[in-house]
Amino acid sequence: MNTTQSLRSGDGGLAAAALNGIQDSIKIVDRAFNLIYANAEALKDAARPADEVMAHPGKCFETFFQSRAQCSFCVIDKVFETGQPVFNIFHPSEEAPSAVREISAFPLTGETGKVEYVIEIVRDVTRLTTELVKDHEFSGIISKNEKMAQVFELIKAVAAANSTVLITGETGTGKELIARAIHRNSRRSERRMVSVNCGALPETLLESELFGYEKGAFTGAGERRIGVFEQAHKGTLFLDEIGSISQNMQVKILRALQEGEITRVGGSEPVRVDVRIICAANVNLEDMVRRGEFRDDLYYRVNVVPILLPPLRDRGEDIHLLAEHYLKRFCEETGKALQGFTANAIAQMNRYRWPGNVRELKNLVERAVILSRGQFVEKLDIGSPIEPLQPASPESARSLKEAAETAERRYLISVLRQTRGAITAAAEAAGVNARTIHRKMREFNIGKEEFK
Repeated sequence: MNTTQSLRSGDGGLAAAALNGIQDSIKIVDRAFNLIYANAEALKDAARPADEVMAHPGKCFETFFQSRAQCSFCVIDKVFETGQPVFNIFHPSEEAPSAVREISAFPLTGETGKVEYVIEIVRDVTRLTTELVKDHEFSGIISKNEKMAQVFELIKAVAAANSTVLITGETGTGKELIARAIHRNSRRSERRMVSVNCGALPETLLESELFGYEKGAFTGAGERRIGVFEQAHKGTLFLDEIGSISQNMQVKILRALQEGEITRVGGSEPVRVDVRIICAANVNLEDMVRRGEFRDDLYYRVNVVPILLPPLRDRGEDIHLLAEHYLKRFCEETGKALQGFTANAIAQMNRYRWPGNVRELKNLVERAVILSRGQFVEKLDIGSPIEPLQPASPESARSLKEAAETAERRYLISVLRQTRGAITAAAEAAGVNARTIHRKMREFNIGKEEFK
């Protein structure tokens, strides 16, 4: 009699006693999902008395979940299929959506060396999950990554000062969240934080947005308008995509930072402002300084305290944590009761490179919540990566410049096709500002109607 048979017959002795003393639910199941063994903790969830279950066990999904088929969160079939351990997380019931269970399933081989059974261990991790988010949340930002922990320490240190901060990182890494965390923990927290995306506005509109204008300053200026520097007086001003502003605008922002005063468009009198400046960029400003595209005096003025955010692909331990956070948030917003992600969905997220970082993850989870029809998110609508460009032959590219233009045009078309012609989304994916996308589309004679 082998160990499995001994356990089922009740003659397992020490082994059975040890398993019954474990607080986790433990089951052994064969290829037909027949229940071979269940420890005392597992039998607490059975619909029938324990002695009756062990005398006539039946299918595991019938015995424990009153289901006619394999449960959607079950991973037993995958263990038999792959011969490898498989893990998953699920919510046991819609009545208790905050409850969380963790499944660990392992293969058990017979004398032939083939997998004959699967041992499934189910652990209640509700408290651990709740504490995990709580322990790894700082001012609304969730992470257990070591590099992000260093960022949190920087936020605490810089929040107490009034220094200018430069936040850098790829698009979608959460630069505005960091800026808000700094403001929230500063002495200016009771005043406003005003945000401006410098890359989304042409220069003339950006100047009016930043500094305001006087009545009659230009056609249509029927009354005085206060700019964001004045709106953020005694508070914080967040300038996103600072690397996209023109040299002329750089001079005006530098003056505002150095002198603590601005002049409205069409005005002549300086206006004193007391503003804490936080800037962000998804390009390398130091390289721009070397190329003469960004003033070195402004760079040194805004780069007093630099904060570099790691991309999501370097924060592997945060992917599932963030996905669960957004799942809960969007379920609350939509009124849905999704119980979690399947093992396939988790594996899919872990394999993906996340070029759009946390913003992309958030958007994909929101889409999954809206479109999911079952109790679990089976997969995320992750698109195929852009196909690598084939090297150009000498006949097709008569010069290096032509080869570069050809590659740039094909890349732009690929990005626009992925975003269905949405300029802002294309700019975020390409790591440039919207004006650059518009300019390149004109240069290559590309119309966004082609991608609708």
